[in-house]
Amino acid sequence: MSKKYDVIVIGGGPGGITCGALLAKWGAKTLLIEQNETVGGKAVTPTNKDGFSYELGPKLQVPAQGPSFAVVFKELGMESQLKPIPLDRAGLAYRGPSGKYKKGTLPASTGLSPQPFFELWDLEPSKHEVALNFLINMAMMPPEQVAALDDLNSVEWLDQFKDLPEQLLDYMRMHANASLAEPIDLVSASEQVVIMQDIALRGAAGYYVGGFGRVLNDIANAMKANGGEIKTKTKVQKIKVSNGRVTGVTTDSETFDAPIVVSDAGIQPTVLKLVGEKEFDHGYLSWVRGLVPSWAFTGVKYFLNKKLLPDQMYNVWASDTTMNLQRYQDMRAGKIADEIMFFSTVPSNFDPNMAPPGKQCIVAGTICSPDPKAKEIQTLHDRLDKMWDKLYPGFMDALMYKEVEGPAEVSQFTRDSVMHGQGGECVGLAQIAGQCGKHTPSPQAPIGGLFYTGFDVGVRGMGTHRASGGGIKTARMVLRYKRIRGAVL
Repeated sequence: MSKKYDVIVIGGGPGGITCGALLAKWGAKTLLIEQNETVGGKAVTPTNKDGFSYELGPKLQVPAQGPSFAVVFKELGMESQLKPIPLDRAGLAYRGPSGKYKKGTLPASTGLSPQPFFELWDLEPSKHEVALNFLINMAMMPPEQVAALDDLNSVEWLDQFKDLPEQLLDYMRMHANASLAEPIDLVSASEQVVIMQDIALRGAAGYYVGGFGRVLNDIANAMKANGGEIKTKTKVQKIKVSNGRVTGVTTDSETFDAPIVVSDAGIQPTVLKLVGEKEFDHGYLSWVRGLVPSWAFTGVKYFLNKKLLPDQMYNVWASDTTMNLQRYQDMRAGKIADEIMFFSTVPSNFDPNMAPPGKQCIVAGTICSPDPKAKEIQTLHDRLDKMWDKLYPGFMDALMYKEVEGPAEVSQFTRDSVMHGQGGECVGLAQIAGQCGKHTPSPQAPIGGLFYTGFDVGVRGMGTHRASGGGIKTARMVLRYKRIRGAVL
């Protein structure tokens, strides 16, 4: 016999576990089904046999102040458990007009002058004022002006400022790649501005005691404490639909009934695979197929036998290593430059318990195709090795071993590949012009009782903040739907 619930949530990423925990807190009989051994999705934080803890790729919390996780923890009555750690030190290396990389450690506190950046960039004093005015105006741009940028990519927007120094443009290009995992000439200008505002006004970034996985496990424990159920190592095969309404889900061995199903599996996998095309009209299917998932972030985790790097995060970039669409297409064709842009975190420089005493794990990554069969991945990993060795002497000498992951591993772990060349995306739907702001998909599907959650339908912003914010938004919508429809078994 099938088991009956008020709500079934598919997937335990930041959006799914947030949504499930809130619904359980608000009195719904909720079941969350997760295909892996633990919840967390792309933000899971495993610990290996040697005592190193780390995320699958480099992750930081933006904004540091007032992120979606703080909203969730407050609603669940466990604010004191969040335990954020602010970013204090950022190691940067930039190759600018001099033709040589200049390295520096910059403080990351809110509200500090951009002067350290100007020094890193070797920015001529005559250009300080125009750069400063641009940064201030971007940080203070009112919401209605930000919203007006939804349909512009960042290059189209930045082209309006004819006198911006190239070093500042390089920084914006790097930020688009590292923070949004997109080429800058596709990134939505409104999304990039919002994230830059978060960095400037709400704290540059942050981490958590125990990593992101610990935060998500706390939310999972709260869900169970409020009567919710979590079933791991179970993969949903089908969302059941009858007469235009969901009725539950089937797994490889069981059936579960519910009048509401929330999917954190991504809009495209949900529509095209879990529900099936025959349940949707052609216009909606065409729209779903036309949505563009984000690019991927492929990376290497370096396990060092000593504490070599002093900073909490590292960014390395140059004008000719940041990614635009043409360079992306060249990379896909096998034309990869000797140097690449990369972003990395050092978890134990936030929380010393994330690594054995005297050792470090460096989690580094760079932008790539979301195609699980992407051919450029190994070359990018090789380039990462060479960049570390060149810029941080002794790095490779301290290496004990390393682990790599790319879109193939990400897709296998978190999201089914249902369209050609897709599945290994960094987050979810791409934060590109035409898909963000007023164009963000609704959490409510055109099938009665079916909802999406997570990054694809999330709030403006970056990474887990957007994904968990999507969980909050969906949970509120489901609660309203449940009350209006009286959808209680």
